[in-house]
Amino acid sequence: MLIELQAALTCLASIPHAINQYESLHIPSWSEYLIVGLVYSVILFFYEVSEDNLVIFSKRSKRSWTQILTIHAAFITLLLCALRTCSYMIRYLPFWMTDEFDLGEGNMSIAEIISLIGALALLAYEHQWLIITEDESENVQE
Repeated sequence: MLIELQAALTCLASIPHAINQYESLHIPSWSEYLIVGLVYSVILFFYEVSEDNLVIFSKRSKRSWTQILTIHAAFITLLLCALRTCSYMIRYLPFWMTDEFDLGEGNMSIAEIISLIGALALLAYEHQWLIITEDESENVQE
């Protein structure tokens, strides 16, 4: 029993060292942050291009242009802070989460898939927050 416990504790002590400590940590450059912010904005405002589908920038919208852009800037800041934090946390994740596997189109890890799902959830939440119209706000107050 004591030998098994000692082996388990030795294994737990080596978990942070599953990734090579001498491997350089990839921190995104400013251009990568800019690309992430632009792609996020394009996906969010893609349907706002044609005048037939205006929802966020319509005249019925309860929010002004400055409020919309301020909210969007806050969400982009949150996304970029999460990206920066994830680049530091990757070193402490277990190997099975950071090990890449072939998806047919390219290699991805479970940590990257979870990060992508989180970014899409943030995008959906921001979109729902921005599409409040005057009709909906009157129904909520009643």
